[in-house]
Amino acid sequence: MDYRKYVLADSIGFQISDAGRLVINRLNSNFKEQGYPVTHEQWSIMIRLWEEDGLNQNKLSILTGKDQPSVSRLINNLEKNGLVMRVVHPVDKRTNLIFLTPEGKKLQIGLIEQAQKTIDQICYGIDKEELTIFLKVLNEIKVNLSN
Repeated sequence: MDYRKYVLADSIGFQISDAGRLVINRLNSNFKEQGYPVTHEQWSIMIRLWEEDGLNQNKLSILTGKDQPSVSRLINNLEKNGLVMRVVHPVDKRTNLIFLTPEGKKLQIGLIEQAQKTIDQICYGIDKEELTIFLKVLNEIKVNLSN
């Protein structure tokens, strides 16, 4: 391909990135409008803890696809807001396990409702068959980039 004919707005990478940015902004906006003190990044930690409470930071890093310093920063902020707590691992004293606080657990239903609202907003007016194809193609892109 001739580099002079490259148009950024037509690039699949740009389109995916731009759509992802808009999704994140909408999710954050939906959280904020309902008074939830959580960002999409913090949400990514909390949802993993709702699935399995008491994970260590390394496992959270793997599950969220974020590096260790980012996960540590997110946990610090969640801890400051009283949504998670660190507990020293009973066997490996060098490791902390991250648990949701009762306040963090109380946010589960409301935050999931806002996440579902965001999904509904994303998918508004899109035919179910087209959405199925889109998700299949998106998954294939992820597989291509994971190799």
